[in-house]
Amino acid sequence: MPVPLAAAGGARTAALAWSQRRWLLWLLLGLVALPVLLAALSVGLLSGLQSSAPVGSYAPSPLALRDIPGDYLRTYQTAGATIGGWEYLAAIGKIETNHGRSRAPGVRSGVNSFGCCSGPMQFSVVGQPSTWDSYGVDGNHDGKTSPFDPKDAIPAAAAYLQASGAPNDWDAAIFAYNHASWYVAEVKQWAERYRGAPNGVAGLPLGSGISQGLTGGRNWLAQVPGTSAVCDRRIVPDVVAILRRYRLAPGDCFALSGHSNAGEHPLGLGIDLVPGDGGSWDDAARAVRDLGWRAACGASGCAGQLPSPFRFIGYNGYPGHGDPAHAGGMAHIHISWQHTPAAPGSPAARVQTLLAPGGDQSP
Repeated sequence: MPVPLAAAGGARTAALAWSQRRWLLWLLLGLVALPVLLAALSVGLLSGLQSSAPVGSYAPSPLALRDIPGDYLRTYQTAGATIGGWEYLAAIGKIETNHGRSRAPGVRSGVNSFGCCSGPMQFSVVGQPSTWDSYGVDGNHDGKTSPFDPKDAIPAAAAYLQASGAPNDWDAAIFAYNHASWYVAEVKQWAERYRGAPNGVAGLPLGSGISQGLTGGRNWLAQVPGTSAVCDRRIVPDVVAILRRYRLAPGDCFALSGHSNAGEHPLGLGIDLVPGDGGSWDDAARAVRDLGWRAACGASGCAGQLPSPFRFIGYNGYPGHGDPAHAGGMAHIHISWQHTPAAPGSPAARVQTLLAPGGDQSP
């Protein structure tokens, strides 16, 4: 702030003195506030990277934040919202061109040494039509469609992966991208390294479950509103939120027969789900992934590998569970909640839930 010129006279001298003092005061305040402002700005930028992923997916791991340029990370996350797996896009970008940083032929211009592919995601540009001709998009709406522009190439890669089987079959989708089993394995390894903590599901605090004690005495069971399913009343708000968010319909929840006595159905803490009105198996696949299920642990129901409050998710790879392609006429999802030990037909002393008692059940 410039200091005004002084004129002769005591009044103007006094005015000058006040202007100088005011200028010094603002300078001191600025020096005090600057570190706070810079700290807040840096936190804001970091949290912006971490929170720009779609709700229900995974935040970037510390490695992802260090390794992936910010503009690439945001584009991976935005494009990944359509397929429920930004980390797979990032893994492909890493392997193909180190997120556009490679100096190899075909990354910034021309084609690669194989004479086929271009850009940070290495799309094939040969043939009539080429893969780029079929899947290239104007991702940043600048009127151009270029395989060399990451804002075009990354969403195009998402579209290609989705057309090739993602998110229901990542192995098939990745194999279609590059026909090699080693490539599939390497993409999945990088995706796992880039995958951080799960984000919340529609605002639900996934990974930070609430421990609820026994309430209601003998009335520990409650009907899920709008359905015939009956569950331990402590998980009912969670169930309602999941049904609404993913357009699912419930099957058995509390059941003393027809299920294993060692499972959660006899406790009202496990629920079977299928697509509901307006829903699909794509919605169901998105639900299980959002809640922490991964194909790598599908055979065990990912027991012991899920974020709180979930204990087990029966889906593809677990016998008798999954989509119609994996379970046929028995197709369904099973989700169960963490709890303290309890005998069949009786309530657990404590149960982990997403929502607190009386919590918001909106989608």
